[in-house]
Amino acid sequence: MQKAILFFVLSFTALIVHAAEPRAGDQPYDPSPEYPYGRPNPDAPPQLSQFAFMVGRNDCKDEVFNPSTEQWTQGQRTWDAHYYLNGFGIIDSGRSGSAHNGNIRIFDPLTQQWRVTYFSMPVYGSGEWTGGVVGEEIVLRQPQKAPGRDIDGFSTLTFSNISAQGFDWRGEWISSDGSFVYTNWRISCKKLSS
Repeated sequence: MQKAILFFVLSFTALIVHAAEPRAGDQPYDPSPEYPYGRPNPDAPPQLSQFAFMVGRNDCKDEVFNPSTEQWTQGQRTWDAHYYLNGFGIIDSGRSGSAHNGNIRIFDPLTQQWRVTYFSMPVYGSGEWTGGVVGEEIVLRQPQKAPGRDIDGFSTLTFSNISAQGFDWRGEWISSDGSFVYTNWRISCKKLSS
C-alpha cells in the first residue's frame, strides 16, 4: 500500500511540475499586453532587425496597374506586423477592400537569405520569395515566367525609402537579364504605431 501511495504522490508531483513548464503559447517575445507587437528574441539572427521597420500598425496607399486600361487603380490598405515564433520571425498581414494577405518572414542563417511565405484570400494565392538587403533596399525574388509568355524572369518585391516613419514597396516582373521591368503593384506606408 505504501508503494502505491508513493507512486501516486510521485506521479501527481510530476504532473504538477510538467504543467508549470512553459508551453508554446507562453513565449515571452510574442505579443503580450505589455508588448503588443512582441519583441525580437536576443538569440534571433541579427538580420531580424532588417524588417523591424514593419513592426506595428501601418496605414498605406495601394496602387495596382490594370493592363486592360493601362491605368493605376488607387485604394487604401492596412499593413500591420508583429514579432512571431517567440521573436525569431515577423508575421504581417494586410487588407485592401475584401482582399486579405499575409506573410511569414524568417531569416535563414544557412543560406543567409530571407524566406518570405505569402498567402492571400478570399482568392487563394501563395508563394515564397527569398532575398535580402541590396544597398538601401530589401529585394525578394521568386523565379517566374513572364505573364502569358514563355520568358524566364523573376517576380520581384522591393522595399525602399525605409525609415521609422514608413516605407514603400513595389511588385514587379523582371526578365532574367534585367532588360525588361514590368511594375504592377505599388504601396506606400506611413507608420501609425510601433
